[in-house]
Amino acid sequence: MNRKIFTGEQIKKLSKNRNVRRCGAKSVRYKKSFKESALKLYNEEGMSAVEIFKEAGFDLDLIGIRKPNKLMHQWNEAFGVRKEKEPPSPEVAVKRIERGKELRNLKAKVTYLEAENRFLAQLRAGKRQ
Repeated sequence: MNRKIFTGEQIKKLSKNRNVRRCGAKSVRYKKSFKESALKLYNEEGMSAVEIFKEAGFDLDLIGIRKPNKLMHQWNEAFGVRKEKEPPSPEVAVKRIERGKELRNLKAKVTYLEAENRFLAQLRAGKRQ
């Protein structure tokens, strides 16, 4: 297993977060209150795990971008939340769909603007000749 090992400086940085109970070279222990509130936001409010960890002040480059999702699934099992694969509530489903639509729209805008920039660059290059 490829496990991340934290440096002394990284351990200090993680330990300063109010949601961390304890931090070692190989693991981070989170406070129970943070786990419970994170699960509530994840399961009931429809927030993504990454958003929850960012709002809590965690540096995802430090703990890993995939770690929040992994932890949410572990905590759901540990706390006995959603043991069965049940669909999310309609409100949560709508929020997730809206985020997906927003992301697709933003990607389309970026693609359009990149194409427009290439076109304008070609136009400028043609005028210089």
